[in-house]
Amino acid sequence: HGTLEHGNVAGCLTALATAAGNEQLWKPLNFAVLEACSHKRSEVRRAGISCLLSIIETVGEEYMVLLPECLPVLSELLEDGDEEIAGMAKECVRQGEELLGESLEDSLR
Repeated sequence: HGTLEHGNVAGCLTALATAAGNEQLWKPLNFAVLEACSHKRSEVRRAGISCLLSIIETVGEEYMVLLPECLPVLSELLEDGDEEIAGMAKECVRQGEELLGESLEDSLR
């Protein structure tokens, strides 16, 4: 039942990001999501990365202004012991690269 909750939170935050529609309002939201991604409990990290992925998928290119802030956290999550989290981080990077049209490999080191 935990996954359903994550889905609702991710859906809610994604809707919020979409409705906010501008960088000033996304910054605090992004900060909170990244904070969750850095949490010591894996279920919190999983919820965080799931939100980030959902926001990137929905908002797309416009959200890329915040990608530089996300990279250090994504870099950590790619090494996460939880495969599901590492996989979602990888997907965030892949989508980011697709939206930017460039490789993020150098930025992730």
